[in-house]
This record gives sequence, structure tokens and C-alpha cells, in this order.
Amino acid sequence: MKLFSSAYNVWPADGADRLAFVQGLSQRDWVGGFELGYADSLAWPAGAPADLPAIVSGVPGTTGRNAEDADFGLASPDEAGRRRALEWARGEAAAVAGLVADGHDIRAVQVHSAPTGKADADAFAASLLELAGLDWGGAKLWVEHCDAFVEGQEPNKGYLTLDDEIAVLEKVSAQAPDAGWGLVINWARSAIEGRSAQTAQQHIETAKASGWLRHVGFSSCSGEATDFGGPWADQHLPLAGTSVAPAGTLLDAARVASAVAAAGEVTFGLKLAMRPKDMPGEQKLAALDENAAIVVAATAR
Repeated sequence: MKLFSSAYNVWPADGADRLAFVQGLSQRDWVGGFELGYADSLAWPAGAPADLPAIVSGVPGTTGRNAEDADFGLASPDEAGRRRALEWARGEAAAVAGLVADGHDIRAVQVHSAPTGKADADAFAASLLELAGLDWGGAKLWVEHCDAFVEGQEPNKGYLTLDDEIAVLEKVSAQAPDAGWGLVINWARSAIEGRSAQTAQQHIETAKASGWLRHVGFSSCSGEATDFGGPWADQHLPLAGTSVAPAGTLLDAARVASAVAAAGEVTFGLKLAMRPKDMPGEQKLAALDENAAIVVAATAR
């Protein structure tokens, strides 16, 4: 089993160093594609083979804009805020279609049910139907579940519940059946929502039972403060048992194996950060190899 690597989290800022890093990562046996992050622009990573598959995530732009605009989001109950998010998403669609026109294999685009603390399922469904009418170059539209808003708990994302997102997918798929709808679970974001590793496992099982699960991304988290941030921060911690794992990181080999078994025939990704941020590229590559080996071993069982 090969994995999608969210390498934009860790690749060097320097152009020459990034080129060498991307070239080295692309040659790994475990890399079957990249996850690319969209904020306001999208470019194919220099050094990556042109035919390498990719998934595009709109989470960098969604969270960045929502941090400055509390009403921004595809699930916003504020119509003006929802329209701002749709206009931003039109730019994303054009960028994705542009990469496809250049010959790149963009498998799917991950969309998110922002804004924090007030996401509305009906508004999200309306937005998804509008997105289905855009030209995405054939890429499928997948909803990535982030931590849902929980009353009395400090959110990281604080979007819709998983049950609400599944209900929305049922609704929009009946009206726009050809959009390639799907659901993505990120292990850490679900664990953060429930303050428990068990929540992540339950979300994978629920998503699988719904019939919508298409992809599982592996990041870890911790209930302790670490070099990455405070307790339950969504900072893509490395996996337990690896040389770069911080204190209390929850996702270990046994939990990866349980998640893979529950997910079944889907694709998998690895989305990690590293500390220190200026860790040399070769060390980052070695650390990614070490973490990826845990996931690959689980998929081989």
C-alpha cells in the first residue's frame, strides 16, 4: 500500500532545499501521491513527477480566512459569509482544473464545513450543490471531517458533527450524483474532538458504515503540552514509538492497525509536522520514512 504524503507541512522554505526534498520524497517506495494545500494559489511541486497522483485540501485557506472572518465558510448561516467562501472556492476549482489541464492527476478535493462554532448543515448542503456545478477537472469532492464544535470545549476547527456531514452527503448525492462525493477522516482531528483515541476509531467505523468513507489521514495528537503546541492542538504530531514523537502522542502502531482494519478498501495519507521546524531535509525524510513504515505495515496485514 502506498500513501498520500501531505509534504507541504514539512518541506523547506528555501527553493533549492525544497526541490531536493521533494525529489527525495517522490522516490520513496511508500509515496503514492501528494496532498497539496490550497490557500489562494496552487502550483505543482517542483521536483515531483508530473504523473504522480494528488489530492488537494482547502483547509489552509479555509482556516486562515475563517480566523480573520468569523462568518467565512461553506456552512455559514450568514449568507454573505457563505458567498465569500463560495467565491474563494471558485478560485480553488479553477486552480485544480488548471493543474488537470496541465496533465496532472488530481484525484479529489477536500472541502470543509466551516465556520467555527456556528456551522449550519443546510447552508453546507446548499454550498456543496453549488460546488458540484463547477469545473473541477474531474476531481471528486470529499468532505474532510474536522473536530466538531463541542459546547464548553475549546475548538481547533469547531465545524459540523460527523453525523451532520453524513446527512448532508446523503442529501446532496441525491441531487448531484456525479460529483464523486466522499468523506475523509483525519485520525487526530477526530481524537481532538472527543479528547480520546477511541473517538477517532469510532469516527472511522461510523464513516465506513455510512458508505461514504474514501480516505483516512494519519496524524497524531496529544493531551499534553508539547513542542508543537498546547494540549489537543491540531499540529499533526508524529506517531508514538518513532524517534521524533513528542510526549503523550496518542497514535501508535496498534491504533493505526485498528484504524486500517476498520477503514477497509480506502486510500490512506500521512500528514505530519516536525520539530524543530528547521530540521534538515534529510532528517525529515528519514523521520517520514520511520512514521510511514508503521502505516504501511498495518496495510500489509
